[in-house]
Amino acid sequence: MLRAAFVLFASVLLNAVAPVLAADIVAHRQGVLIQGNIQQGDYAKIAQFVRHPDNFGRFTRSVFLDSPGGDLVETVRIAHLLEKSYAATHVEPGARCYSACFILWMSGVSRTVSQGATLGVHRINVKVDGKAMDPTSERFASISRRVEYYMASLGTPRAILDKMNATASASMFVISQRWLAEQRLLAAVSYRRGFIDEAQARCGPEPYAAAVSSVAPMSDDETQRWTGSVSNWMRCADTVRASSQQLDGVRIAALLDDPDANH
Repeated sequence: MLRAAFVLFASVLLNAVAPVLAADIVAHRQGVLIQGNIQQGDYAKIAQFVRHPDNFGRFTRSVFLDSPGGDLVETVRIAHLLEKSYAATHVEPGARCYSACFILWMSGVSRTVSQGATLGVHRINVKVDGKAMDPTSERFASISRRVEYYMASLGTPRAILDKMNATASASMFVISQRWLAEQRLLAAVSYRRGFIDEAQARCGPEPYAAAVSSVAPMSDDETQRWTGSVSNWMRCADTVRASSQQLDGVRIAALLDDPDANH
């Protein structure tokens, strides 16, 4: 199992430059907010929160993210829960989702990043006994490949993985919507593989990516019609997402009862 493989290198961190407090999870709008630095023990804290029936419904609806990154192993465990829950992930205006947080964002079945919010990636930062591992070593390369494989399994495009690997761990490549549009990656990062096909089969063509990637300006009437079509399509797609959650309920419950959650 991928998660078990990551436990073999529990010292790996995907950190932003400035440390902050451990991640917290709170009710937010109709969903939940995961905020702060991701540290060991956060999976158990999140699992305990989600076990409450009211919070479970919030968690499987919408997960809002505001984090500079943190511990990779803990992040992967949380991402696995997000992946199985079929939650939608969001980064709101003024929030950031950097480094390891990007994995959480990609684990959503549908993903949004608002105007004024930022996504960012950089090369992994591997520490052993508090010292940075030589990025040219074979061991570092092996760990890096495992990270890439997991991120690719979530649908992370090759272009983003290349930017991650090319960006020093002390820096950050900020993923803008303009860059995504130029690379024709908006649909690829906005929806999980397979889900977009299912949603389009039931809701019609996804209207957002095509319009954003177009260079032709819209009239006021066209903008109003497009905004309405996007809203209608997203409501329909959310219904598709909710129906898929029913199928994974047993597996979600099993994850919440995972004895490793306390380790």
